[in-house]
Amino acid sequence: MILVFLLLITLIYGFNVGFSPNYYQFGDKVDLLTNKIESDKTQLPYSYHKLPFVCPPMDGAKPVHLSLGEIVKGDRIWQSGYELKFGVDTPCNRLCDLRASERGISRADQLIKDGYVIHWLIDGLPGATTFESSNQRNKYYAAGFPLGFVNQGISYIYNHVMLVIRYHREKQGNVIVGFEVYPKSVINEECPGSSKDFQNFALKYRNDKQGNLIKEKTLIPYTYSVYWREDKSIDYESRWDLYYENDSGHVHIHWISFINSLILIALGSLIVSIVLIKVLKKDIKSPATLPINKEEPSWKNLINEGNSSPPGVLYLTILVSGGIQVLITAIGIVTLLTLPYHQSAFALSIICFILSGLISSYIGMVLHKVFNNDNLNQPYDNFKSIILSLCFTAAIPVAIFLFILILNFFVWFKEASTALPFGTIIVFILIFILIQCPFGIIAGTYGNKKKFDVKSQPSEKSKSILSFRQTISTYFKRVVVYGLIPFGIVYVELLFIFNSVWLEKTTFYYMYGFLFITTIMLIIIIMQSSIISIYISLVIYNDPNWYWLSFQVGSSIGWYIYIYSIYYFFKYLNVDDFVSILLYFSYMGIASFLIGVAGGAIGVLTGLIFIRRIYRAIKLE
Repeated sequence: MILVFLLLITLIYGFNVGFSPNYYQFGDKVDLLTNKIESDKTQLPYSYHKLPFVCPPMDGAKPVHLSLGEIVKGDRIWQSGYELKFGVDTPCNRLCDLRASERGISRADQLIKDGYVIHWLIDGLPGATTFESSNQRNKYYAAGFPLGFVNQGISYIYNHVMLVIRYHREKQGNVIVGFEVYPKSVINEECPGSSKDFQNFALKYRNDKQGNLIKEKTLIPYTYSVYWREDKSIDYESRWDLYYENDSGHVHIHWISFINSLILIALGSLIVSIVLIKVLKKDIKSPATLPINKEEPSWKNLINEGNSSPPGVLYLTILVSGGIQVLITAIGIVTLLTLPYHQSAFALSIICFILSGLISSYIGMVLHKVFNNDNLNQPYDNFKSIILSLCFTAAIPVAIFLFILILNFFVWFKEASTALPFGTIIVFILIFILIQCPFGIIAGTYGNKKKFDVKSQPSEKSKSILSFRQTISTYFKRVVVYGLIPFGIVYVELLFIFNSVWLEKTTFYYMYGFLFITTIMLIIIIMQSSIISIYISLVIYNDPNWYWLSFQVGSSIGWYIYIYSIYYFFKYLNVDDFVSILLYFSYMGIASFLIGVAGGAIGVLTGLIFIRRIYRAIKLE
């Protein structure tokens, strides 16, 4: 219990809430922290302080404590040798004169050609490149600044930076509200200032006749200048606004998508209303005046088949319980992102995931008994209960974690900062073994002991008339039909998220309110699709096998998202590194799978409620 408590404290300590501003007085020391470099052309960020062509950390420099979320994102934040004093301008400082090896120069050349940008931090704000909006003439920031530039095939490194730090006066003191970086490439140790009359520092290295690098050292002078500017137009609460491009066109697109989604949901609601009110209500009431002809094909005669045990009960229950985990965690994360402390979303999402394991294990145990159509009030033995509880709370998370560990070897081989450290892997394993699994077993035990109303249980047991193979045969047809509208609901948000995550890593996705609304609308449209598909299966095709049907209908959105990710890769991304390609398609496969099982869980739960309601109504009649 003590170890469990310490792990929970670690999670809480890992939050990066950032509510309290830091107040500075003139002359106070201000820390500039180095982080990582990353590129839109690859999925491999690297730790800045480990680069062989930059100034090493100063003596006594230490890494900054990181939350689990920052570690997973590839952040590697270190103290630096840049000396900054609040409000004190320093026109020219020399950081170091670095003698870089031929391998270091070659590495810098390749990274510059790959378009890598540098990420630094001051007071929690990323060092930013400044841009001006073309239509509104407004200034906005893009996090990071380029490592260098390429001209006529020659790479030039930025070895001088002009730092412009903006602050705002408040009653308690001064707060930092802006961190702008203006890099330059200079051939000597003299700071260029505002002059444009200077030569750029070209990266040159030579190869011998065998193509090997010739050993030689290259002296790179690193300098910097610092300027402090008071900014009365920005306060601490709004200092992140400049990182979110104020483009009214983007907001307009979101609103159009929202209105279109509402129209689709309204149409779906109309169809469901027709099914529930005009058709099913009429059919359910018909026995009061007309006798039921059991020899005539009718959905009312399928009461036992409709409540029968589906093929692959354990697989279906594991997928549904895993989908419930994903759904609860996703809703929790999206809700947290709409709140002011969204920067802690990853650490908070771990707690959401742990809590979701409780619910998924409980519901999974209940569904397993319902799907098996056994004596519902007869508990399983303790061993079976524990095994099933672990399956429902751990099967999908363990499979995903093992797959990520395999990918981690490729990332580690590339020495990228997103490679999970061994200590972080151990923390995740301990959290899972000491917290997630015990909670899942406890919840599963309660689900095993749940008392059911046996009156609602079908009087006759019947096995499903379709084999598991037969249910798969029509799967892809259902994907095409039932996945299109849910994909239309999420397409716009998906495009913006893809752009932020894969194409423009220096930008931030911030439309969390629209994302929350889109998530709710997606859930509604999947529920409607599930009801409509089950109705068509029962009434038109006289097919009672609704279990896998409803899961397939709900999970079809996952296939659409993955197919779209393939299109997006070839349409927008310019990636040729094998590991980057592997990571892209692997991570998108994981995301699509998780979204699919979440949608499938919604479909199955909706179908279960729908089937029980309509057949219970027949019994009451």
